[in-house]
Amino acid sequence: MKRLAILGCAALMASSVFAEAPKNCACQCACAQSVEKGIAAAVGFYIEGGRKGDSKITRKAFAPNATMSWSENGKSVTVPIQALYDYVDKSGAQTVTRGEIKVGAQTATTAIVSVDTQFGDAKYTDMFSLVRTGDEWKIVAKVYHVK
Repeated sequence: MKRLAILGCAALMASSVFAEAPKNCACQCACAQSVEKGIAAAVGFYIEGGRKGDSKITRKAFAPNATMSWSENGKSVTVPIQALYDYVDKSGAQTVTRGEIKVGAQTATTAIVSVDTQFGDAKYTDMFSLVRTGDEWKIVAKVYHVK
């Protein structure tokens, strides 16, 4: 996994993600920074909404048809993202800590990232599938594990 951070030009040139971009290092670095900022912004809305207990903020991170999934008693559970919004509003403001955003895979319009989070006393590993919609990145699926 690569870390979500500003990448050096040499790393970008070796990356197939930007194979369609001109071989201009400055352009590639600017493209990478834009993608990274967009992904970080989506994750940031998720974190900030949980911190403030406000699903209106959390909602900015997700596509309207997003889902949330987890394993419960050995079975897969998938629900509409509205269940997360309801939980955020019900839980209210919480202390939130976030680890490093790790990119598992990325293209020009899609990404899969993971981040370790703690909301109150509960610790999670969150995994997000994101899609670029215009100039924004939106989470289309949240899968999580309770630690």
